[in-house]
Amino acid sequence: MPATNSSQPDKNNVQGMIMRGYTHPWSCHLIFKFATQPGAKEFIKTILPYVQSAADWGDNKPEIMLNIGFTFTGLKLVSKLTTSDLAGFPPTFKQGPASAGSQQSLNDFGTSAPNTWVFGQTGKQVDCVVHVYGMDEPALNKLVKIVADAAVAGGLTEYLPIANGTKRLEEYATVPRNSIHFGYLDGIDQPALGWGSPSDPADLSAFLIGYPNKTSQPGPSYGNAGIFAKDGCYNAFRMLYQDVNVFDTFLETNAKAIAPKIGKSVEDTIAWLAAKLNGRWLNGSPLELSPDAPDPKTSHATAFGYSGDTTGMKCPFAAHNRVANPRDEELSEQGPPPRLIRRGMAYGQPFNSKTASEDRGLIGLFLCGSLSNQFELLYSWINTTNFSNLFPSQQGQDALIANRSMPGADTSFTIPTPAGPVEIESLPQFVVARGTAYCILPGISTLKSIVE
Repeated sequence: MPATNSSQPDKNNVQGMIMRGYTHPWSCHLIFKFATQPGAKEFIKTILPYVQSAADWGDNKPEIMLNIGFTFTGLKLVSKLTTSDLAGFPPTFKQGPASAGSQQSLNDFGTSAPNTWVFGQTGKQVDCVVHVYGMDEPALNKLVKIVADAAVAGGLTEYLPIANGTKRLEEYATVPRNSIHFGYLDGIDQPALGWGSPSDPADLSAFLIGYPNKTSQPGPSYGNAGIFAKDGCYNAFRMLYQDVNVFDTFLETNAKAIAPKIGKSVEDTIAWLAAKLNGRWLNGSPLELSPDAPDPKTSHATAFGYSGDTTGMKCPFAAHNRVANPRDEELSEQGPPPRLIRRGMAYGQPFNSKTASEDRGLIGLFLCGSLSNQFELLYSWINTTNFSNLFPSQQGQDALIANRSMPGADTSFTIPTPAGPVEIESLPQFVVARGTAYCILPGISTLKSIVE
């Protein structure tokens, strides 16, 4: 029996982060393992009143709110689904990011290997992730305490608890909103979604479960599992450490050698090199529209493509933004490039001499209808850049976030310039995976059914 379907999702039933980007200045992400079904259900029942839907809140922005996701192991424990029902969920979700199948795309080798993760691998099973938001620090702390106290009462194990001498994954107000520790403006380029309207340029079924069409059918769509998953969305939750010292040292060292070749000062070359790694200047201006210098007028621009830049003279082929969203670029396989809804935010204190040894990085929430065909496919491109047959040879890995420890990886980076290519023999490791969990953000009616 197919799950109940309609052309438009009920925003009151969809968890808010899926359909809207929150602008609350404080957030915290709590990661748990369940102990017992009664304890897990009591935990969910306690925090359920604070779950935010996608309904418009008008001028009354909630002071505190949260969203909640379950991994497959967590879902198995708290749901009423049978073994045959559970079989309807996608294999990637069931097996998890540390599995051999997922690692063929994620390529978390070396310092990013799953056996080094602080959560999400064998022995550190994740069942639930709670995303908490507040308008200020006291408000955030109030709701975090409610969640943490409910977890203790339910016998849950928390990863990264403050009690163990480490900080939870908390966004600090000292980090500029929508910026990452490397200094780039973030959160610019999201799919333009009408969520089922006739003018929607992106397919609704690429993100929400329960709205299948001829080309896209996020599962499960049938039976009890389909009903359970309706209006849900998959979330690849990823903790990524950013090595700011290595990044800054790389820019400064290479800028001194490159500056004479491109006729810029060392300071300007540092900004230029950072832009070439990313595909956008630090202020967000895309190289395709502002190739020579950042421009405030283009800092949030998204209307551009790469098909006219077949030499990479404006934006290098391996620049992060070009790899993660090749836009109109010719692909090796037919069809548009896969898209993700990203809800990333920085965690940890800004880098300086006093905080240099502290952990910091990016909390990545990558929302999609298919973990394998969207999130993992893009990650495989990041590590190999073999997605386009426009170029006659491999162009190296994603210049910012690829894993340099991947066997056989081409870690070089080429920047075409009018004076000839700037060749960097080997890029260092800028980003390290600290943990990954594949979750489903169920519809709110499903969350209510769990605790009935």
